[in-house]
Amino acid sequence: MNYQPWIQHFYTNRLDRPEPDWGAPFAMPEEKRRLLALSLAEYQLGDGGGECKLVARDAEHYRGSAEEVQTVIDLWFAEEREHSRLLACGVKRVGGQFVTTTFGFELFYAIRRRLGVQFEILVLLVVEIVSTGYYRVIRRHVGDEPLADMCKLILRDEARHIDFHRDRLAARHGQSVGVLWTCQFHLLAEACAWFLWHGHGRALRALGGTRQELFGYVRSGVINFLAELAQCTTAEEEPVPPQPKQWIQATP
Repeated sequence: MNYQPWIQHFYTNRLDRPEPDWGAPFAMPEEKRRLLALSLAEYQLGDGGGECKLVARDAEHYRGSAEEVQTVIDLWFAEEREHSRLLACGVKRVGGQFVTTTFGFELFYAIRRRLGVQFEILVLLVVEIVSTGYYRVIRRHVGDEPLADMCKLILRDEARHIDFHRDRLAARHGQSVGVLWTCQFHLLAEACAWFLWHGHGRALRALGGTRQELFGYVRSGVINFLAELAQCTTAEEEPVPPQPKQWIQATP
């Protein structure tokens, strides 16, 4: 895989990032605010607030396989830390309290540590696709411009992360990843979406979102990702990362 276009993308993406107006007036019904604060605090911990790096047993061997690999992985996680910073601002805006651990957080890291780095990266890709559903529901229903702008920034980044993983998998597997791999991907996404709804469904419902809405975003994201992956080739000259996906950007 030619990592240079992606390394350049991550450097360029640090530019033109309008900061949400965190000082704007804030008003939200108390129950809605309380549930959203709990949800954002947990997401802040998981989205770069913990060990923001690959943690699988063979992670360092993978990072050390080539200088470009180490660079692009580090830049990817640097953006995840930026998401954690944005979410921390969101937690403060809704008057929430930060958390240092949760059952879901510990379970997620235990799974990542025990399995190999390739499966860890696959799980992280699935989480990023599922997370786009979470951010899209919040952006659509939150009724607070700074929080909606926060989601817009994160969604912009996640769209590129998903494209990066698409190109990486295309280079690793070629044009076809096989039926079993595709079924595994669907099952992982479905399980991750249910886990997210179990932990954050009350907050999303309080905003006005629904389970059907969240799962609709997740399933369309998975279908679009797999369709694009099927169309990819392993040509020597890879294209510059494309423009943001309509299925990410379509949220009002």
